Amino acid sequence: MVEALDRRIGQGKKVGLVRLLGAAAALCAGLAINGPAAAAAINVASTVDEDSSGAELAVVDGKIELALDQALAIALKHNLGLRVQRYSRTQSWYSILQTKGIYDLNLSGRLSISDSSAPSASQLQSSSSKDQVWNLGLTQLVAATNGVADVTFNNSRAESATSFVNLNPRFNSALAFGFTQPLLRNFGRSPATRALRVARAGDAATGSDFERLVSATIESVDRAYWRLVEAYEQLYVARQSLSLAEELHGRNKIQVDVGTMAPLELVQSEAAIATREEGIIRAEAEVGNAADQLRQLLALPAGASWSAEIVPTTKPEIERISIDVDQAIETALASRAEIRVQQSQIDRLAIEDAFFRNQLKPSLDLNVGYTLSGLGGTQTRDSETNELLLKPIPGGYSDALSQIRRFDFDGWAATLTLGIPIQNRAAKAGKVIAGLDLLRGQVALDQVKLQVTTEVRTAARAVVTAAKQIDAARISVKFQERNLDAEKKRYENGMATSFRINQVQDDLTQARSREVSAVVNYRTSLATYYGAIGKLLEQQNVEISQPQGDPKAPCNCDVKDAKSKEVEAPPQPVPAAAEAVEPAQSGGAGR
Repeated sequence: MVEALDRRIGQGKKVGLVRLLGAAAALCAGLAINGPAAAAAINVASTVDEDSSGAELAVVDGKIELALDQALAIALKHNLGLRVQRYSRTQSWYSILQTKGIYDLNLSGRLSISDSSAPSASQLQSSSSKDQVWNLGLTQLVAATNGVADVTFNNSRAESATSFVNLNPRFNSALAFGFTQPLLRNFGRSPATRALRVARAGDAATGSDFERLVSATIESVDRAYWRLVEAYEQLYVARQSLSLAEELHGRNKIQVDVGTMAPLELVQSEAAIATREEGIIRAEAEVGNAADQLRQLLALPAGASWSAEIVPTTKPEIERISIDVDQAIETALASRAEIRVQQSQIDRLAIEDAFFRNQLKPSLDLNVGYTLSGLGGTQTRDSETNELLLKPIPGGYSDALSQIRRFDFDGWAATLTLGIPIQNRAAKAGKVIAGLDLLRGQVALDQVKLQVTTEVRTAARAVVTAAKQIDAARISVKFQERNLDAEKKRYENGMATSFRINQVQDDLTQARSREVSAVVNYRTSLATYYGAIGKLLEQQNVEISQPQGDPKAPCNCDVKDAKSKEVEAPPQPVPAAAEAVEPAQSGGAGR
């Protein structure tokens, strides 16, 4: 009977071991993820997307089957951190349009009407008057020289009660052309386009920063996904350990029943069962915690998505990679978004440094103008004798316009204005501050490069270490299996106790647990490595759609509408230990 039981236990152990090793082999089988390499690229919008609602996943029989590429696609669209960053990205993009406003053609106008009366002290003073003014003006900044061109068209009508004016009512018109050009300080395209170039540098920085956050999100989702896979596998290992303890306890009961073992031995095996049941509870709690972390990263809405079991379906395929650290560092320095962010900051600081250097120059401004004038109205006095006409000669506004068209009355003027600040402390201090900012930015770039270099070396070392840990863990599992077989033979011969068998079983369980952790650690180390060299997006086949060109004028958006769109927060997670009891019955990921 004992031999039959041994055979049954041995067969059960072999079946369980085959399942475990099969799962571990599948988990370690490859480097590339099935799905993203073959599927279409995951496109990520970098500006605000109107469709910001949470993603609903299909729940079938209380489970959600989720592949890694599907998890990445959902997170890159709905992750709350990325959605917040999209607003900053869109704002920086529209700041370009905002700064281009200085080149807008500016139209101004003025219209005034007055009608007044007052007591007159002499015949030369009018007792009443009516005045009207209508003026138009156009102003344009010339980016090539930082000059300002303007055109003004001024018109007025004046009517008074006095008889000592030649024209009553009188119309005055003038068409004036002007141009103001700085010749020293603020001369040229560089000062004129300063704000626009700063805005473009800031937009480039936020674009690179968005790419950095996308890479970090991919790495977080990848880590959370494989953490959930590991939690399921550790749960399976814990159940295998419980199965071994139960098998030992069953054999002990048989031996106690036939009188070949003291009843005290049952206490040891019962204690082992209780300890391993406690391990299963912890493993189930870890499954729930890992699933909640993944739900949070995916920004799943409240409802079935938070109560259903998430079952990872992606099977990794291992292919060990060899890493050239020097080449990896070179790739990282050319690809990392953090370096591009800092370089954009240096570009902005260089623009500011050049501007404040220009401010050290004295101001010398040239203003030129050309004016055409016209006068019209009803003539009441003779222009030569100044005598009052018996019959006024009609005239009006058209006379003034005709004189302007015929260039009857024109004039020009040119003015040079020189300003020399004697101490010029503000400009000198501004130039020093801008120069220090630029030097600080360059030192910060060196600091970022050093940090990137360190991260690459650390990440590469982690990949190599994880690969070695997988090999060491597998060897350890084999030795622990052989050790358990040897102890079982000693136990059958009365040379070992149940306590010793439980210890050896615990050692085997720990070795299997380390193997699962090593496999998952290799996958997460790979994601960290590709993120460190700036190639994680390419590795996961993710493309970021950057806005093209300059933004157009936005629509009239009502702020109240934006405030009324409440983002539904995820529910408070159920305690993991309670929630994990239900999903734990699946038997692990992919099984």
